[in-house]
Parts: sequence; C-alpha cells; structure tokens
Amino acid sequence: MMRKTCCAATLLLAILVSLATAGQENEQLRREKTLTDVMSLLARGDSFQAAEYVNRLGSPEEVASAYVDLVKDLYWKQRAVSHMVTMAKAGILYCLTMALEADEQNPELAVELRSAAKTNAANLASFTWPGWDEDGITIEEADMEAGLDAARLNLRLAKQLGKDALRVSTAYWTLGAQCMAASRHDEALEAFFLSKETAREAREPLYELLASGYVGLAKMVEGRRTAEGRRDFNDAVEQLGKLESDDAQFFVQQLKTALEVFSQESD
Repeated sequence: MMRKTCCAATLLLAILVSLATAGQENEQLRREKTLTDVMSLLARGDSFQAAEYVNRLGSPEEVASAYVDLVKDLYWKQRAVSHMVTMAKAGILYCLTMALEADEQNPELAVELRSAAKTNAANLASFTWPGWDEDGITIEEADMEAGLDAARLNLRLAKQLGKDALRVSTAYWTLGAQCMAASRHDEALEAFFLSKETAREAREPLYELLASGYVGLAKMVEGRRTAEGRRDFNDAVEQLGKLESDDAQFFVQQLKTALEVFSQESD
C-alpha cells in the first residue's frame, strides 16, 4: 500500500510540474506576442492604439502586469527607449486611473495597481538615466524629462504606499540621479542626502555608502565644491571596496561609471 501511495504522489508531482512548466511557457509566449504586436503598432506611429491594445489584455491586474513586462522588454530586448517611455507613461496613467476607480469598492486592488504604477515609474526613471552608460542605449532630452517626472512619482508612491525605508531610500536616490542629470544641483544633493539618511534609518550601510558616493559626485558635478565632493566620493568608493560582497563591488563600478559619464558631460 505504501509503495502505491508513493507512486501516486510521484505521479501527482510530475503532473503538477508539467502543468507549471506549460503555464510558464504559455505566459512567455503571451509576453512575446504582446511585445511584437505593440512594436508593430508603435512602428505605424499609433501609440494610442498600442495603449488600447494593452488595456484590453484582461483584468486590471493582468493589464498592469502586462505593462510592467512590456516596459522591461522594450528596454532590455528592443533597446527602444522612446517606445519604452511612451508605454511606461501609458501604463502609469492606466494604473493610477483604475486605482482611483477601485478605491472604494476594492481597496486591495487599488493598492496593487498603485504598486504597479510605482514599478513602472521606477523603471522609467532608471531606464532614462544616462549614468548607467548602457551599450546600445540612446537617451534623448525628452526621455530624461519623462524620467525626472517619473522619479518624483516613484518617491511619492513609495511614501503613499508605506514602503519600507530601503525602498524610500532607493526612491530618493533615483530622484537625485535624475536631478543631477538635469543639472538641478541643489535638488540632487538634497535627494542624495535624504537617500543616505533613510538608508541609515533602514540600517543598510551598503546603501548608505552608495548614497554618500553620490553626494560626493553631485558636489563635483555642481562645480562649487569639487575638492570636497571628490573626498566624499573617494571615501565611499574606498569603504565599499573593502567589502567583499557582490553588491558592494557592483556599487563601486556603478559609481565609477557615473563619474566617467558626468565628467565627460561637464567638459
């Protein structure tokens, strides 16, 4: 009897694994089809029809998820920044509008939709920041303007949704990065400083050091406190370099890349 039970359990597990795999494959096919169809509509110059297409993909939760995937795919797979900006803005507007409609009848759905809007805003702000120096990526001034707008929304939603201190710190960093790229030096310094303070509150020393490095970089880019900024920057890089974690080494490289990018822009 025990052997039969074990065989039945093994068979059930195999069936469940097979169904899960099939579901993942179907989801991937749907995601690829959405990307292909949207790219085709955008190539015709009809961004509104592209947004209508996505808005009809299912329930509000499904549409919100589709927008999140689409924004990532337009950037990482197509390297199409302007199209990514267009669809990210459409997705954010959809999610915020539907959240307002759901506030009274379905507050849990409203939170989910605003969270999706925040995700798209964070990605839009990140994907339009020149400091990553990504190969094959061209960022126009209009893209950066959209990114700064999205960074402000990302921070507002992080606070509104009660995100943890590390998420808020990251949102401050994103705003600082976009302000620095827009030569809004005072705002950049304030945002990076608040990112540092919030990371300290979160007891995340790695992110506190990262923000410290960007405080220094912002001072150098500003031009009035170059020597002070270089000391802050070098100190943060040195302290991060002493840490052995992959994240610390990634942050060191990120800071060095940003320094190179913004040094070229100030020449």
